[in-house]
Amino acid sequence: MPVCGGYKVHSDKLRRFGIPIYPSHSILCANGKEAVESITIAEIDKNFQPLPGTEKTFACDTILIAVGLNPLSEFTLEAMEAGIPVEAAGDALEIAEASSAMFNGKIAGVKIAAELKGNKDNPIPDKWYAKAEELKSPPGITKSYQKCDKEEGVFPVLHCLQEIPCNPCTTVCPTNSIKTEDGSLIAVPVYQGSCIGCGKCLLICPGLAITLVDYRKDKENPTVSIVYEVANYPVKIGDKKILNDIDANELGEYIITAVQDFPKQHTQIVKFQVPKAIAKKVAGFRIQNKNVSTPLGNPVILEKTSDEAMVCLCERVSVSQVRELIKKGITDLNQIKAITRAGMGPCGSKTCEVLIKGLLRAEGIPEKEVVPNTKRPLFIEIPLEKFPDERAK
Repeated sequence: MPVCGGYKVHSDKLRRFGIPIYPSHSILCANGKEAVESITIAEIDKNFQPLPGTEKTFACDTILIAVGLNPLSEFTLEAMEAGIPVEAAGDALEIAEASSAMFNGKIAGVKIAAELKGNKDNPIPDKWYAKAEELKSPPGITKSYQKCDKEEGVFPVLHCLQEIPCNPCTTVCPTNSIKTEDGSLIAVPVYQGSCIGCGKCLLICPGLAITLVDYRKDKENPTVSIVYEVANYPVKIGDKKILNDIDANELGEYIITAVQDFPKQHTQIVKFQVPKAIAKKVAGFRIQNKNVSTPLGNPVILEKTSDEAMVCLCERVSVSQVRELIKKGITDLNQIKAITRAGMGPCGSKTCEVLIKGLLRAEGIPEKEVVPNTKRPLFIEIPLEKFPDERAK
């Protein structure tokens, strides 16, 4: 994937924090003995194969793996197959933004309530379904900044330039000065009107994509307010921070002049006084040290996974145990499961199945020769009274 497939506003936020994003890269290996000490990544081609010479190793102590997103719908689907009435929302229904999950939860809740009351009619209005579909919309086109020549008073700068189904900023402005371009949920927000500098739009934006520029005290060096919510990296008045634009280009180092705490929102508004030439460009500030995101001198490259590594953490099954079975010609995941118990743990083989398939692939076993795990039917408790009584015949 040459670019991030999610919402641009979120990838922009990470880059401003100083966290690099490497699209079209994959993890080659995690390195360390007793704990993770570093990780090696490499660029991949269109067939998802690593390109030699592109390896980079970074020092780290934690790896978070999220390779694609799949709904956690196993229970929902099996319940439906078993004929059990079921409603789903959130990740049990589909992968979407939190706003979509909450709204679909509302729909599911109303339908369940109606079912419990014996109401057979669908209580959901058509416009609810239309909104639910709109909330699932993928990212749209990315636009340019709204033209703004104003250099007086106070006003928000909206750094959200991509069409996405998100509009909380339009709902909290007390002067009703933030609206989407065409009034729809998915359009880009724009500022038109008057601002009182309340900062409500900053606090409600999930992408931290709004700043406030205030010329009222000093037109040559206005104050820029930036929302901040990374509590494990505390900031205080007097700290020096590198300010960035929307693309994480550095605009210079400036001193924090004020910090406002909003405990209920677990958020702060951090203020800087900057030259007017960059005031409307400021979108955030770096929090991660450059040394953290700089690759180590010599990349660490492992040829294959260590025999001591764990394939199944739930049942403590090692790589060597699985490799031994593969070398004996066993390519049936059900058989590997029966012998080693890999996949019998509480996670339901969500991790180990992928790892075992990787070991089979590494040993040169074609995918068509691999027998997948058998999906088991949903089990539910049934009272004995539901079974036919032989004496009744």
